[in-house]
Amino acid sequence: MKKHFLILSLLVLFGFGAMAQKDNTVSIGVKGGINMPRMHYMNNKYLSSLPQAWKITPVGGVFVDIPIGDVFVIAPEFDYVQRGTDITYEHVSGMQVHYAMSVAFVDFRIPFEFRIPIKPYLQPFIQLGAEGGYRLGGHIHMDRTDPAPLDVTIDVGDANYPLIHAGAFAGLGLRSLVTIGNFDMLFKLTASYHHGFLNTYTKSEIDETVPAVNVNAYNITGTRFAEGVEVCVSIGIPLTPREDDACRTFSRDRVRRRSVGRGLFGY
Repeated sequence: MKKHFLILSLLVLFGFGAMAQKDNTVSIGVKGGINMPRMHYMNNKYLSSLPQAWKITPVGGVFVDIPIGDVFVIAPEFDYVQRGTDITYEHVSGMQVHYAMSVAFVDFRIPFEFRIPIKPYLQPFIQLGAEGGYRLGGHIHMDRTDPAPLDVTIDVGDANYPLIHAGAFAGLGLRSLVTIGNFDMLFKLTASYHHGFLNTYTKSEIDETVPAVNVNAYNITGTRFAEGVEVCVSIGIPLTPREDDACRTFSRDRVRRRSVGRGLFGY
């Protein structure tokens, strides 16, 4: 039964590919949207139990959309994105503590898309990819109430956040190739989950040569990985001009006829 279902599924996908209009033009464009960054704490039950707010930050960049056949697309891109966390909790002493970290990165990402080309304007896809980022800067802020009030903000540097980010992502999307006037436009809507591979605690923090700012929130145990959810809209312009339809080009209003003897010649 499973074998028959798999064969049927493959036939359906190949059928879509055969019926769909060709959409193999390379496009360049821009993207923008929102990112909701968080931190994933491992091997530290206390930190992983603290509530993290879904803070909304901007994400944006440029991309090249490269179709490979009728089903696969590779779309390398450069993006600006923020990573971090926003935590508010009550310490055992009764203090109300707020801890926020925001770190800006420029990412190079390589998304691979598996699309179902139902129609040029209706192409759902699954997205998988890898990403690498370079830290641009950021800040860490903490404020707390009595009995030990404090309000401090520091810049992010090598002592408290790694310079390099590496991770992967997966998502779902919908792409649409539409004609507006005399131009073809590519639109994509994507929702994706991102997760880092590298521990965001630095060696200085682990070795305790640099104290953590939020001493009430954690001691450096376990590991901490960046994660986030993104929702983006992309707009692209095909690099290859749309080919004129032969029948439309050679239409009646563009044909002049004259009679030569009993024959008719159009030119």
